[in-house]
Amino acid sequence: MNPELQDTLTRLIGKTEVLVEKYNALKAEKDAVERENAELKAGLERMDAKMEKLQQDYDYLKIARTVSTNRDELDRNRAMLGKLVQDIDKCISQLME
Repeated sequence: MNPELQDTLTRLIGKTEVLVEKYNALKAEKDAVERENAELKAGLERMDAKMEKLQQDYDYLKIARTVSTNRDELDRNRAMLGKLVQDIDKCISQLME
C-alpha cells in the first residue's frame, strides 16, 4: 500500500477514535443530565403537591377564622351543619337503594 495512503488512513482512524470517545463522553453527560432532569421534575411535583396541601390548609384556617365565636351564631352554624349532614345522609341512602 502507498505510504501516503497508509498515513492518511492512520490519521483518519485516529480522528475517528477521538470522535467516538467524544461521542461516548457526551452521551454519558446527556444521560446524567436526563437523570437529573427526572429527579428535578419529581421534586417539583412533590413541591406542587405540598403547596396545594398548604393552600388548602390556609383556606380552611381562613374559613375557621371568619366563623364568629358568638354563642347564637355558633348555635346557628351547628344547626346548619347538622341539617347539611342529614341531607347528605339522606342522599347517600337514596343512592344505596
